[in-house]
Amino acid sequence: MKDDLMGLVALVTGAGGGIGSAIAIALAKSGAKVAVQDIALDRARSISQSISQFGGSALELGGDISIEDVRKEIVDRASGDLGSIDILVNNAADHGIRRPMLEVDESEWNRIIATNLTAAFSLSKLVAPAMIEKSGGSIINLAAIQANLPVATYLPYVSSKGGILSLTRALAVELGPYGIRVNALSPGAIETPSTKSALDELASEKKAPTLLGRMGSANEVAKAAVFLAGKDSSFITGINLVVDGGRSLSRESDPFAGFSQRN
Repeated sequence: MKDDLMGLVALVTGAGGGIGSAIAIALAKSGAKVAVQDIALDRARSISQSISQFGGSALELGGDISIEDVRKEIVDRASGDLGSIDILVNNAADHGIRRPMLEVDESEWNRIIATNLTAAFSLSKLVAPAMIEKSGGSIINLAAIQANLPVATYLPYVSSKGGILSLTRALAVELGPYGIRVNALSPGAIETPSTKSALDELASEKKAPTLLGRMGSANEVAKAAVFLAGKDSSFITGINLVVDGGRSLSRESDPFAGFSQRN
């Protein structure tokens, strides 16, 4: 274990798998005590146990963060058990079912916006007072390259991630005077269990659509999160760090663009 974040407390939402779990584990390996939140408590517990196995300190938390009372309970429990939160990673996201815009109903839109955008605002508001009291903290909001490179049939998710970028800048302006840094992290072309299964169905795709000719890993995103959380980024706030292997500049076709429906 490193000690870059020793003594700090982190809360990572949606940390039961994929990028979220990689971030939670990386923060713990850098010395932070980590509250691992996921809508499925068993997944959160699994990551918490993995952290404990290498000597890290973790707390598992379940609950649906689209619900206001659940968000408050999560912050109260994390702060009560581990200490006031120094690092907040708003990673949890509801992708929804991919469908044309004309088929998206408002209940689905509201659920996705509540999980992806409203929760990031709400959790930031809940942890900010303790950060202000300590004159410092780091909030990291997970956006996505789809905010600027949208694909069809993904409207609520894409809209929520565009909102995350604006929320990040607005929070950076408001919280900067208190020594709190707020940044966004935009992964793209990252191989996770969900994207790998989708890509496996696309047998005709022989090359990843990035300038580097490969997919990225969740661990590579996690390293960027650790950077934004720690002292090495002490003069960085209000930015969007894109971790996509150059996907945003690539002329290769998007392998997911043709999918009309996907969970």
